Amino acid sequence: MDTDDITCVILAGGQGKRMASAGRHKVCFAVAGRPAIVRAIDTYKQAGVKRFIVVVGQLAGQVISTVAAVHPEVMFVFQAEPRGTGHAAMIAAEALASQNYHGAVMVTMGDKIMRASVVRRMLEHFGENDLEMLIATLPKTHRTSAGRVVTDARDKVLGVVETQDIAKARRKRTRIKLAGRSFSAEQVEQRGASVNASLYIFRFDSFREALGQLDTNNAQGELYLTDTVEYLARRGSVGAMFIPRPTDLMAFNAPAELLEVEETVLKREKPPRVSVVSRRRISPRMLKSAGEWLKVVTSRSPKWLARLRRTYGRDEALIDERCKTMRSLVQAFTKRFGRERPMVLCRAPGRINLMGRHVDHRGGFVNVMAISRETLLAAAPRDDDVVTLRNLRSRLFPYREFRIWDLLREFSWADWMEFLGSRAAQSVIQAAPGDWSHYARAPLLRLQHECRGVHLKGMDCLVSGNIPMGAGLSSSSALVVAFAEAAVTLNRLNVAMHDFIDLCGEGEWFVGSRGGSADHAAIRTGRAGYVSAIDFFPFRLAGEVRFPRQLSVVVAHSGLHAIKSTVARDVFNQRVACYELAEMLLRRRWPVAAGMEHLRDLAPKRLKVKPGEIYRGLMQLPVRPTRRELRRLLPAEDHDRLEQIFSTHAWSGGYNLRGVAMFGIGECLRSEMFANVLGENDLPGVGKFMRTSHDGDRVVRFDSHGRARRHLARTDDKTLRRLASEDADPSRQPGRYACSTEAIDRIVDVAFGTEGVVGAQLAGAGLGGCAMILAHSDALDNLARRLRKYFYNPRKLPFGALVCKPVAGAALMEA
Repeated sequence: MDTDDITCVILAGGQGKRMASAGRHKVCFAVAGRPAIVRAIDTYKQAGVKRFIVVVGQLAGQVISTVAAVHPEVMFVFQAEPRGTGHAAMIAAEALASQNYHGAVMVTMGDKIMRASVVRRMLEHFGENDLEMLIATLPKTHRTSAGRVVTDARDKVLGVVETQDIAKARRKRTRIKLAGRSFSAEQVEQRGASVNASLYIFRFDSFREALGQLDTNNAQGELYLTDTVEYLARRGSVGAMFIPRPTDLMAFNAPAELLEVEETVLKREKPPRVSVVSRRRISPRMLKSAGEWLKVVTSRSPKWLARLRRTYGRDEALIDERCKTMRSLVQAFTKRFGRERPMVLCRAPGRINLMGRHVDHRGGFVNVMAISRETLLAAAPRDDDVVTLRNLRSRLFPYREFRIWDLLREFSWADWMEFLGSRAAQSVIQAAPGDWSHYARAPLLRLQHECRGVHLKGMDCLVSGNIPMGAGLSSSSALVVAFAEAAVTLNRLNVAMHDFIDLCGEGEWFVGSRGGSADHAAIRTGRAGYVSAIDFFPFRLAGEVRFPRQLSVVVAHSGLHAIKSTVARDVFNQRVACYELAEMLLRRRWPVAAGMEHLRDLAPKRLKVKPGEIYRGLMQLPVRPTRRELRRLLPAEDHDRLEQIFSTHAWSGGYNLRGVAMFGIGECLRSEMFANVLGENDLPGVGKFMRTSHDGDRVVRFDSHGRARRHLARTDDKTLRRLASEDADPSRQPGRYACSTEAIDRIVDVAFGTEGVVGAQLAGAGLGGCAMILAHSDALDNLARRLRKYFYNPRKLPFGALVCKPVAGAALMEA
């Protein structure tokens, strides 16, 4: 809706006695160094609201001076005696009526601390629906004393009942009347699945009308603003918007609660992830003329060779091959741009994830290593924001050019996700789906979006690389990291490593898939000869274990490419949607999961429950619900979020919530234990984990004669009850994510039938690409023979297996 047509009414009449401060008003207490009411108005302004009325009463002078010092345009009205929130709202309504006001009214309390995105969503929801009133609601927990939002069987809002009135009805055994119906205290608690967040939007005429119907017939003898909900609900014109994360809309009534709110705000309001104040110095060892770089990469100086060995290990053949590639790239650069043009030379390897598939965005670990296939980028700075892209394989990757600022010029800077959903961003992707330039544009747009107040400079780029496309080795993420590294350096930005990784992951959302940042973490943090265990939320490098010297990683291509930005995107996003839908339902239906932040939290040790309880929780999920059924199962206040999830993918079938959730819970546990198992050289344990993980992705299984049969992990009630009764280890359950293919399953089964193979599984996100095989080095010849005999030759495919070595992560080369 048009924010010029709304006025925000902030109620700050009461003092807040539970704060135990006679001389300071509750709304004037500082939250992370800024008075609560000032911080609230800051937020409403970020959401586009321009008109404000603050209702003051006790300690009015203090509230007025606090607000006016920062927001002098705010209007104040005085509540002479505290007769309740409804009375305070009446005073504001009369002030607006005296100005002949006819817009919408947003009403809230002065102690509310929320995200601007919550306010924007409320305004959009109200504007898009024919409502007289919209109320924000939060999850009901055992701690909250907020009023219960009562709904009928169809999730239609009937009213709000304060906890004092529920207690009174329970004590006196009286009934509570709502919208022409009568409920006991217990029925109110049952039907009140969510609680009032004290954030409302009204049509002004309806607001005044409802206020005129208030009375003091309640436990506190006051005029309740919440009684307007019941009055307007009788006409069926009240909507509710559920805020699933309580930290998105908070308040405080006591000092301990204020400390909790402040802790959350401090975590949220970290310093900008990209610093443009103290610019980074570019080392002359990185930024050299193209002619100087040509001398470096053709030399065999001890210093240059030492750097290459730190990057690639002591494989001299690999070093020679990479030197030739660098020489070809720099020679081509000099022909295009001249020997005197300054440039940086960046490398970004592909990656293998040995354990932790599809769970980095659920808080799971990944166990990754950078591999000896890489993207190389030569980039020269420009004085404008133009980015030009050339590739040595120009037929596959034609010339592209774009301006960094073009897409962001007219769009709000408030929220990256909103930008990604904008028509401007979507039009670029839809005009050229899968185009290689998107992987350059993605990190540059994300960096520019983060750099408030400064325009990034463009660059002229020339690219080379040998990471197979669509093979599950992160060729696209390597491009993202390489372009981000060059842009950060040439613009002299200061970015911490964990922020760099997060920004790369968020940037790649521009292409359309909604994955995490595990690939970018692997590509950026790799160490030659080691496997990195990486945790998320927050990002941390949890440890490194040396890759066993007696083993090799073989990547065997299935002959089918998996391109995330085209056909496969809907399937990938549908699986992520299954996670999110399962989490939403579990928070609602399973009390044990009420406080879950990420799927990884559903672990027996974290929940302090027996393993069997996990399967009882999964039984709370419906079996393969359709979109229509999900709309019915989730209350109306969840439907905005539901439609956002549905909008990420096209899908006409059911959602396998149980199978995906079981896979994710098990994979989080496996990925957390994997580094210790590998570090202890427990190769049978490694193999079991890899087999179980792949079985969760498997679509068919092959017998010893090569005959296939459909593979379907069962998650029906009978199976879950059995697993619960056995207290079965969730890490041993594959679940069903089902992102493998028949071809990849065949490679995996051939590998598991080969002596000397430790384990095999899908590599990458799936739906094509490669299988990854962990084998003893002396078994490689036999493995290659069997892959030719049982996979490549029968399918008339060229042999597509390669041995990968663990190398160092992405970096700008230094001479």
